[in-house]
Amino acid sequence: MLKKSLVAISMVAFVTVGFSGCAVKSGNVKLEHMEKGNLQKAIVKGKTTQEGVRSLFGEPQSTDFLPDGRQKWRYVFIEKSEKAINYVPVANWFTRGTNDLTKNLVVLFNKDGKVDDYIFSSSKGETNSGAFN
Repeated sequence: MLKKSLVAISMVAFVTVGFSGCAVKSGNVKLEHMEKGNLQKAIVKGKTTQEGVRSLFGEPQSTDFLPDGRQKWRYVFIEKSEKAINYVPVANWFTRGTNDLTKNLVVLFNKDGKVDDYIFSSSKGETNSGAFN
């Protein structure tokens, strides 16, 4: 009886530990918990400066100049979480994948270095692979 209990506990622990660290995060992790409401409080058009944005999110992943002289900064956060089917033997030969979350923030600065405009988007998707995908 004790042996069966130990096996059961070991299986539960294995599954719990196995599924706990299955997310891969890349990009700007400061965007991970950011939502539009939070952003509206943090960035004020015509008032927030480049230094203010930099202090909130760090260095941008990319920068660019627009033809009208404004500067564009882009921040991206991506999280990929393994689907449970990936851990099912044999079934994972035929189908596997990730649940994906992508957040983008693009900030436009005027010639004075203040926020002229910004756009934030958050989207969910999935990536599938395997013989049936």
